[in-house]
Parts: sequence; C-alpha cells; structure tokens
Amino acid sequence: MKFSLLLLLLIGFNSVVSAQNEKKHLALVRLDGKYGFIDVLGREVIPLVYDDAGSWGNNLVPVNIGKYVPDAAPVLLASPSNVNPKDSVKRNEQYKTVDIKNEGKGKWGYCDTSGALVIPVQFTNTTFFSEGIAGVEINGKWGFINSGGKIVVQPLYDKIGHFSQGLAVVARNDLYGYINVKGEEVIKLQYVNAKTFENGFAQVWEKYTSKKYNKNSIGRIINLKGEIVTDAKYDIDNTFSNGLFSFWLPEGEMLLGLMNTKGEMITPPIYKEISSFHNGLARVMVYKEDKNFKEFYPNYGYINTNGKEVVKPGLAKATDFYNGMAVVARFDNKDDGELDHAVINTKGEFVLGYNWKQLVLLDHKHLFAINSKDPNETLMINVQGKKILSFENEDQGLAALGNGLFALMNAKGETLGLVGLDQQLPFNAGQNKGRKYISYQFGLVQFHNLSNSNENLSPFKIGLVNLKGNVVVKPKYDEISNFEPTENTL
Repeated sequence: MKFSLLLLLLIGFNSVVSAQNEKKHLALVRLDGKYGFIDVLGREVIPLVYDDAGSWGNNLVPVNIGKYVPDAAPVLLASPSNVNPKDSVKRNEQYKTVDIKNEGKGKWGYCDTSGALVIPVQFTNTTFFSEGIAGVEINGKWGFINSGGKIVVQPLYDKIGHFSQGLAVVARNDLYGYINVKGEEVIKLQYVNAKTFENGFAQVWEKYTSKKYNKNSIGRIINLKGEIVTDAKYDIDNTFSNGLFSFWLPEGEMLLGLMNTKGEMITPPIYKEISSFHNGLARVMVYKEDKNFKEFYPNYGYINTNGKEVVKPGLAKATDFYNGMAVVARFDNKDDGELDHAVINTKGEFVLGYNWKQLVLLDHKHLFAINSKDPNETLMINVQGKKILSFENEDQGLAALGNGLFALMNAKGETLGLVGLDQQLPFNAGQNKGRKYISYQFGLVQFHNLSNSNENLSPFKIGLVNLKGNVVVKPKYDEISNFEPTENTL
C-alpha cells in the first residue's frame, strides 16, 4: 500500500550536514575488497590498494595492509545466479573469479590526503588522530604516537580513548583513569568505566552494589582536575552536550531528573525518559492513565535547559526538534489506531494544526504528509501546509537523499524526479531510467543501476552523477561512503 511504501523509503534517510567548502573532504570507496578515497570531483586521490581504512583526523587516516589474505583456491560465481553453464554464452560474460579470503589482522599505518604513506604500516591496530595524537596497539598493549609516527606514550594499556581537552581515557586491569599528552596518569586509574572529556567534564562509573536493582556501578561527573562534582546520592544516567546530565536516585524509582555542572538539581526525578536536547529542548515522557480505557500510556512533552516544561506531557507522540520544529500527535477517543498530527515550534506554538493523519519532517522546509480531509492523497508540503508535490499513485514514493534533496521514485526504485534545494531541478527521467539514487552531498548523487538487462549497465555497482543527471563517476564501486572532512573537529 502507498502508506507503507513511502515510510519504508523514508526510513533510509541519512541526513548529512554540509561542511565548510574550504575544508578537504574525501569519501571512502571499496572495490573487490580493496579500499581507497575519492575527492568531491570523483578523482581517486588515494588508490584502492588497502585492505581496510579508518577515520580521518589531523589530515591523516589509518590504513591496513594484510587484513584479508587468500585462504583457498579461487572459485567461479555465476551472475545472474540462474545462468546455466551449458548455455551458449561466452563464459567470461557469465562468471567472474572470486578469491576466497580469510579475515586476519594485518598491519596498520597512516596516509595523508595526497595518498602518501607517511607513517609505515607496522601496528596491529590504530585509532584516528585527535589533538595531534593517535592510539596504536603494539604487542597487545595500547600507547600513543604523534603525527610524525613517534611514540609519545608507551604501550602500557589494555584500552584507550582519544585525546580531548588534553586528556585521554586509558584502562589497565579493568580500572579506568586519564593521562595527559606526556603519558602522565593525572587522574588515577580507579573507575570501572569512563567517557571522554567534553566541555570540561566527563562521566565515570564507580563500584556500587545496589540493594534494589541488579547494578554494580554508579555514574558520577568529574572535572578536568578529577574532582567529583555530583553528589554521591545521585546516579548519573546520561550526559548532554549543553552541560546538563540526566540522573536517577540509586535506590529510588527508575525516574529521571536533570542536573547541571555544579551538581545542582534542575529538574527532580519525575520522568520515565529524557531525550537529548535539540534546539534547546528535550523530549520527556511520563506514564498517565487513560480515563476511557483505564490503561497507562506514554505521554510526551518538552522541557528547556532550565527544566521548565515548555509543553507539558500529554502528547500521544512527539519527535525531537529539528530546525526549530517538531511533529506531535494528540490523544483522541477513537480506537482506530490513527492519530491527528501537527507541527509545533520551540515555543510550543502551532506551525501546522491537527489536520494531518501523517506528518514527517524532511528538512527545514519540507514535510511528508497525509491530509485528514483526503487520506487517499499523499503529499509533500511546505511548513505553511501548501502542497508542493502530490504522489500520483500507489507505486510512487519519496526518498530523502540528504542535504535537502529528495527523489520521487516508482515501485522499481527508479528515480522519476528530484525535489528540494529550494529550487526546481531539471531532471531527465528517460536519461536516468534504470537508476536508483541513494544519497546526496556536494552536488553529487550516489546511484546504482537496477538491472543488467543492458550490457552497458553495471548492476549494484555505485557511481556518482551531478544534479543534471550527468555521470561524474561511472558505477564501478561496491561502496562509496559519505564525504568526510579530513581535519576532524574533535
């Protein structure tokens, strides 16, 4: 049915925020088990000669040689699978030789953005660079190197994290603490677990035996000096990027409250759930009894960073805020499984009223919608509720490609048109027949062909086209990742 098809297409939405153009961005590509990188022009700047690759940091990326090694004699695989070897078709058009490979560890080193192997392949494992330092594993223990490949912290630890604010989590014998860039253990290895520092604070766990629950640790917050800033009577559950923490009482009910970096309670523990903050608001949930059905149901609302309930819990559904808006649904007396949806802003005011059977925020200007007055029509609308696009039949769906671009697709997955980017986009459906568009970044759309009926098509190999439908990279890769900045911001 139309409703389920559209939602399935929307589930694949992977929104990637556009980064600044002046930074170098590269995408990991994979072909026949080998990895390399391409730039936003589609050029292979790092050749596909590696057996694995990690994440960029400080314009260096971990690369592996020897992770996959031949384990058996090559075999022939038919493509498609129903091809009869006795058919009068050239053998090399039916089959391709595939090496059976066994996964090992290999060795790791680091490449720069030009593709030069600047730190030789020599480590059994590595992490990305952060603050000019990366973790390396030597003989089963972890230490750290600088961007020149010199060991600056000897490999003494069983586990490590990355450097942040001059400190890194390290663990030995199941005890966690923190070291500085000189390798000095500035916060004693004493915790049963620990997180990376962020905004001057980190979450750690101490040993604790609960009398009421099956728990053997309790969460605390420490500052850069290693001082605990939260009271021992609180168990820190989660940390938020705005300097707030959710907590519960170790022997109390499993209800959450909010606390600040001074250890002061912002909100008492009254919520069953507190989500992360988005646009200054966090979604909260409590259970309330329905007067008609005499059952307890989740009721959602929103609180701000001061703990004030901007929207009191009473909503049947609520999404996290995105670009200043959130989709909500209200309870009704009908037992039909359907709800009325609306859109609110960060003040709790209606952007769109409860006139919609379905609403999904696609980006800051577009929504997927089904109108209550005409539930048989599925739409793309703007935030004023004006129709932008109507899906003509049940065989059409909408796929979010990221960064404000959307593809109108038929039941086969073929792209019929492009919508978004605050402009009308010329699109030649005939030219793009047999293609499925996957994701969008930097003016390029990933795609693969849907059929091998045409000998010029490469089924399921991935390529890149521009917004005019012109092929920039022919479909030849098994995988193209998102373009990522080579200079990380950690």
